[in-house]
Amino acid sequence: MTVLADTPRWERHGTLWGHLVSDASLVELHETAARAGLHPRSFDLDHYDWPEQARPGLEAAGVEFLGNKELTRRLLASGLRVPGARRAQARRERTARAAAALELLPDEVPHDLVLGLEGHVDPLPPVGEAPEGAFRLGSDDACGQVRVEAHDELGRVAAREFLARANVLSQQLTGHTFVGQVLDAPEWPGA
Repeated sequence: MTVLADTPRWERHGTLWGHLVSDASLVELHETAARAGLHPRSFDLDHYDWPEQARPGLEAAGVEFLGNKELTRRLLASGLRVPGARRAQARRERTARAAAALELLPDEVPHDLVLGLEGHVDPLPPVGEAPEGAFRLGSDDACGQVRVEAHDELGRVAAREFLARANVLSQQLTGHTFVGQVLDAPEWPGA
């Protein structure tokens, strides 16, 4: 089993990003990413996104570096790849599992939900594309600050209402407030 990284070439947040994958096991991928110091939020269904400044940590964790095409070939051969055409369905399945674990009622389930620290939801659609009431929120620590993004007051209210309900349910199930991420964009075609 090998964990592989390609050359960072995607620009976002003022740096270049690459992909980290395993050729055999998501467990191995998560363990290596943790040893390399990558945040679990950078996991995206079948890979981790990593910033170019993380290379020394990846090297120290024993990651093998190779070209982008070879990395894609090895990921496909591993059977772990979530193809582009299936990514939306994979996110819906992840949301359904998280909603069931949190015991949300059917009308409370958002478009995209991550329970815990592993993984992230899509960004909030930009102004002009986001429907009224859309929001994205994240809480990485049961005692920490919650980040809320919304383009309108309806979205801010919806985020507060969702968080209040999620906190109650999480408190009952785990003994602490909600830790996770949520994207809810009612009637948005991209959701």
